Amino acid sequence: MLSSSFSVILSTYSRVLCKRKGIFVENSTIYAMGTYRKKLQGTAQYTSFIPAPLSTVQMEEELLTPFVTEAQEAIGQLNQTLCELNEEEVENVLRKEAEASWMLSAGKYFFPFGIPSFTSQWNEEEQEEIRHLTEASTYALESLKTLPLCGRLLKNAHYLMCQSTLYEKKYPGEFRNSPVWIGPEGCNLKNALFVPPTEEDMTEAFSELEKFIHEESDLHILIRAALIHYQFEAIHPFIDANGRTGRLLHLLFLFDHKVIRKPAFIFSYTLGKYALRYYTELQKVHESGAYESWVIFFLQTLKEAAQQTTRFLSTPPPSFG
Repeated sequence: MLSSSFSVILSTYSRVLCKRKGIFVENSTIYAMGTYRKKLQGTAQYTSFIPAPLSTVQMEEELLTPFVTEAQEAIGQLNQTLCELNEEEVENVLRKEAEASWMLSAGKYFFPFGIPSFTSQWNEEEQEEIRHLTEASTYALESLKTLPLCGRLLKNAHYLMCQSTLYEKKYPGEFRNSPVWIGPEGCNLKNALFVPPTEEDMTEAFSELEKFIHEESDLHILIRAALIHYQFEAIHPFIDANGRTGRLLHLLFLFDHKVIRKPAFIFSYTLGKYALRYYTELQKVHESGAYESWVIFFLQTLKEAAQQTTRFLSTPPPSFG
């Protein structure tokens, strides 16, 4: 099944695997960033990718320090603004993030000069999608009071965001038990740009991701956030809505670890502004192990998103009287 989140943008991105040393074991080729594994036989054979556990990833952290500092400063300024928000204002920002995340998943137009202060006019089907994603986000944030940030919580949130008829045959709230693939329209398992791990490998990979989310680490929390986002998208545990769930996971992680004081952070508008690079940087990690490049992009986007959210919250709404 084709995952729609990446299909249009990645159709222009050629698959050129970098030269690197790998260890060949039976049907698998193991690299530092993960394992390429051959599945099936003969004309039906295809290759899936299992990302390496994040606990094994090695990076030149000194290269990342300036970007971490800049992102931290921007988030600090945002937190000063967040302290002044009441509950209704937080809910409005949460809906704006849901709107942006859905737009990104649907390939919709993004505003290049900042977050629009007005509410866009969506048709009934689009309004339903955004409403379900907002409800899923609200549920997930409330659940953090009683549940750890785990697969169970994400499955429940996924179930709530996939309540329209579009997802009737896509098993809302359940991890997939069949392969998915990412690439241009019309591709298949054999010629896709990327095939995430199959069911048995996916289960183990997600378990490792859960451990990384909760274990103690010397990595800066923002670097961890970047790695977690990549890993979730590489695992691609659901048939559909992995992008929306991954971006919600990012918000939950930042809030759960008190990086942001209130869950009012509009990240997806800025991510959508750089959508081509976003998908390209994700692809580069499992093709060449370019973790530093991905983390730098993510931190730069985080910084700009924090600045954009601060401006959005500090700007009075327009008057149409």
